[in-house]
Amino acid sequence: MARYALAEHVFVCLNGEHLVLLDLKEDRYWALEASQTAGLGALVSGWPVRMPDGAPKEDPPSEETTAALEVLQSRGLLTEGIPPGKDATPVTPTAPTSELISDTETSPGPRLGRWITFFTASAFAKFALRTWPFERVIQRVKQRKQRLGARSQPLDVGRARKLVEAFMRYRVFLFSSKDECLYDSFALLEFLARYSIYPDWVFGVQTRPFAAHCWVQQDGVVFNDTVEHVSGYTPIMVV
Repeated sequence: MARYALAEHVFVCLNGEHLVLLDLKEDRYWALEASQTAGLGALVSGWPVRMPDGAPKEDPPSEETTAALEVLQSRGLLTEGIPPGKDATPVTPTAPTSELISDTETSPGPRLGRWITFFTASAFAKFALRTWPFERVIQRVKQRKQRLGARSQPLDVGRARKLVEAFMRYRVFLFSSKDECLYDSFALLEFLARYSIYPDWVFGVQTRPFAAHCWVQQDGVVFNDTVEHVSGYTPIMVV
């Protein structure tokens, strides 16, 4: 029986030969050689790396497994039991299949009400990302979805497209989305929430070379990126 679990503030995924962990409290990623953590599969509930078929069972755990366990525990990434921890099975969001916006689509003229909403949402997002711990930002989005998302209507793609078009049109006056995926996505979520739309905030990683990215998505529809781009990342957290 598994004795250990992933800490509540930690998320995990497997990307190629690497295991990646996201620590919300520290606002940082950890990347490990997946093969070096295979022995944890018998100790940690839901651990995504398993011993190869035919490999002897580690009883007691090998020195390599014990060392990995000690490092992860010392950094607060693993805890004993569920609760207080959680299952370590990686998230499996719906694969992206379409984009909400394309360069060939035309947009209507700006509306004052949406400009004011965009400005307040973007200003709040900038303030929160500068002054709040990252974990608090994530909890805000998560708790709002839990409180209001279940009561929202199914996604009206046409309405969502017009709102995202407006957001992108106004965005050029305040900030650029280049290398600003965190701010861009959080500001878009704040903007859409004011219209009772609560899509997912997806975080993904790649390891050769290491890079982290995030975007807004609902079901298979990507709001603020392209399917080709986000498909290059392995999801590690969905809010």
